[in-house]
Amino acid sequence: MTMRFKQIPKKKLIKGRWYIGRGRNSNLGFWDGEFFITIGVKWGSWTNYNEPYYEEKTGCFQPYLLVDEGKIIPLGKEGWDAHYGTELILDKETKKNTNPSTLFYDKDKFDTEVL
Repeated sequence: MTMRFKQIPKKKLIKGRWYIGRGRNSNLGFWDGEFFITIGVKWGSWTNYNEPYYEEKTGCFQPYLLVDEGKIIPLGKEGWDAHYGTELILDKETKKNTNPSTLFYDKDKFDTEVL
C-alpha cells in the first residue's frame, strides 16, 4: 500500500506536537509555534536545532504527518501511575482527542487546537 502526504500548511500546525517530515538535521520535529526543534549531530555530539518551517524561499523543515501520540490506559489514578500505562491505543479517534505531550512545554503557553 502506497501512502502519499502533502506538506501540512503552517496555519494548521499544532503547537507542542511532533511531526514526521524532512528537515536539514532530522526527519522528526517538535513544533514550538515558531520553529521545529530537531535533534542532529554536530562535531560528533548530539545537539538540538531550531529549523524554520519550509516555504518557497526560506526554511528547512517540511512537516508531512502529525505523530499520533495515542491514548494511554493508565496504571492508576495518581502520580506516575496516572502518567504511565498498561496499554497505548492508536486509532482515528485518538488523533482527534490526544492532548499534546506535557513533557516538553508549559501547556498554558500553547494552543491545542486539533486539525
